[in-house]
Amino acid sequence: MTRHLATITLGIALLACLVSPAAARDKYPPGPAYRSCPDSVTLFSVEQTDTLLAPCHPATLDTVLGVGGIITGFDARPSAYSFYIQSTYATGAKPWTGVDVFTGATNYNSAVPGTPSGGNLALGDSVIIYGTTQEFPNPNGTTEIEGPDAVQSTNDIIIRRITSGNGLPPVHVATTHELNWVPGISAATAEPWEGCLVRINGPMHVARIAGTGVAGNTFLVVSNANPADSVLVDGFTLFLFGTPPLNSTVGFVQGILNQANSTAGTGSVNSYRIQIRNANDINVDAPPNLVEAYPLENNKLRLLFDKNLDLTTAEDEGNYSLGSGLSGSTVDHATLVGGTGTTVELDITSVLNPGDTETITAQNIGTATCPLCLSPSQTLEFAQGITPFYEESGALSAQAVISKGVQAPDPTFLGFPCDDRSRYAGAGTAFGRRITVRGVAVQSYGSLYYIVGAAGGKRNGVSVFGPSQPLVAGRQYRIACRVQEFGGETEIVNTVDIKDEGVAAVPAASVQTVHDLADTTCDGTQTLNTGEDWEGVLVKASHVRVVDFNTPPTDPVAGGSFRVVQPTGFGVPRDTILVSSLGGNYTYDATAGDLLSVTGIEHQDGLFRILPRSDADIVPEGTTGVGSGSALQFALEVKPNFGPSHRVRFSLPRKDNVDLSVFDILGRRMAVLARGVMEPGTYNREWNGLDAAGNRAVAGMYFYRLRMGDEVRTTRAIRTY
Repeated sequence: MTRHLATITLGIALLACLVSPAAARDKYPPGPAYRSCPDSVTLFSVEQTDTLLAPCHPATLDTVLGVGGIITGFDARPSAYSFYIQSTYATGAKPWTGVDVFTGATNYNSAVPGTPSGGNLALGDSVIIYGTTQEFPNPNGTTEIEGPDAVQSTNDIIIRRITSGNGLPPVHVATTHELNWVPGISAATAEPWEGCLVRINGPMHVARIAGTGVAGNTFLVVSNANPADSVLVDGFTLFLFGTPPLNSTVGFVQGILNQANSTAGTGSVNSYRIQIRNANDINVDAPPNLVEAYPLENNKLRLLFDKNLDLTTAEDEGNYSLGSGLSGSTVDHATLVGGTGTTVELDITSVLNPGDTETITAQNIGTATCPLCLSPSQTLEFAQGITPFYEESGALSAQAVISKGVQAPDPTFLGFPCDDRSRYAGAGTAFGRRITVRGVAVQSYGSLYYIVGAAGGKRNGVSVFGPSQPLVAGRQYRIACRVQEFGGETEIVNTVDIKDEGVAAVPAASVQTVHDLADTTCDGTQTLNTGEDWEGVLVKASHVRVVDFNTPPTDPVAGGSFRVVQPTGFGVPRDTILVSSLGGNYTYDATAGDLLSVTGIEHQDGLFRILPRSDADIVPEGTTGVGSGSALQFALEVKPNFGPSHRVRFSLPRKDNVDLSVFDILGRRMAVLARGVMEPGTYNREWNGLDAAGNRAVAGMYFYRLRMGDEVRTTRAIRTY
């Protein structure tokens, strides 16, 4: 055992023998080969804490050289992923031989390019793990192996696949007393099987579905013959399984045993529970539950249930209805995908616009094993069709813009205090309702990916945290997901379905000033051009200079963060913005005074910053013409900043349609200083404080907005009497 992962020698021949069934049998105690224990390479030594039986048991946060086993199950429900491995033995199931491999924001049940295994791991794969041991929660939790830095967002765990298609380890058949959910009763008998496949045979029945320690999708079962012992069934962690009705008959339940905390009712309970992996891990005479609903297109929905369905009732379109049915929407056809299983697809005709709130109701549907166990009416909410990133639907008035889409702000939060947050996000950092989006992948920064709308432009991009599969730059994806506000940035999370739709062009970067990209103003009327408008979008800041490093490190290392400013000159405010590499994407070594053009994703974590995709996004510009005040720059300047009237000077680099207007702090247009098609050049205007009706404006702050085609410049000044 060592604490230095870099010293590991990755010998493929050695790794293969460590996870072969024969090697696993030979190393189970008390064999002399195991007791020599040269390193921590067996699951037994990781799980068993007894120093006599497992003298090389690793301490918490210790690094293990290689732990081998067969994959028995996946936690592939976003956005924190893991899988379980277990040793296999010809003589049957053995205790202390299963463990949870926590992979954080990376789903190894999907492709993981650039890693030793490449991802796409499957049940029955034999794997070797290099990482760090952990107990979560600590103490009295599940033993885990995770990446050496113990940070969820980084993928530094080493996973090697040795063989595929192996049979799963034998299941340990237990009693309800042996796996009682209360550790004080069952620690001696349940703890040895933590992380292992277990099964309890019935007859049993559902004894409790609510109260302390029983959260959503979990329930307690008891043996009909011995109802004194309760077993917790977890239908949330590995697979969404709806809570059956009280007293439902349970023929058997199987899955992976683990120990965790749960909170519900009046308190938190640390308990053992059986995590079911799919609908085949439990036999219960209960109706199916509708657990997911999301659009595939504007005219097609996908519904997911927690049990295998009866074909006849599942394909009866009369058993489904849309909330907008009263307005004319219809369910036209229902298909049980593959003729068996848990997935139903509906062809619909909808009167709603994409992004509008919709509901689907399902009822009178039976299961494959109990066709007469008909479901009650169950309703889920989602956003209809493919929700756009952003669309302006018009102006409410001269004072405010109406918009819709993922990046459109919820008008409820644009008052005082002002908070520009997605209307699809939940309260605080909670997830919102299910939506489906379509976008082109631009770049990944560790576990954070960015996608943009094919047309580009403002508010047409968004981050995706921990997707269920990697998003490759230059490919288009349809993603069923939820939306969260995290650290000020709108994020896509909980990606339950991702479809790769092939190669697509990444839109060109939008050229913006540092002044606008760094502007953290919350624009209550949506009439300004600020950093929020470009969050998640590929942007370009031209003619910028690296500023002096006046805070440590005074000279950042190559690939480090640095600040840039647009040189002082006519019409360019002296604002700076940070350029950062969240995932080591560039090696550029910044030097104060360098003149650059910087392209990258606009990212927010309280302040805005630009994230270049590679060194190619940081282009030296030389010294010619930068900051010269040439009319070839699109610029706006107002002087004085404080006075009864203001002189306005602006430059147009090309012939285009122009609008120069003055707005008050409520977003009301006070005056139009220039409008129409104008030739390139430098122009001067003055606002004397009179509005369009000739009335004198009150003293206070006013905003000047210059629009040339799709480009916008804004600044502000204070009017006095």
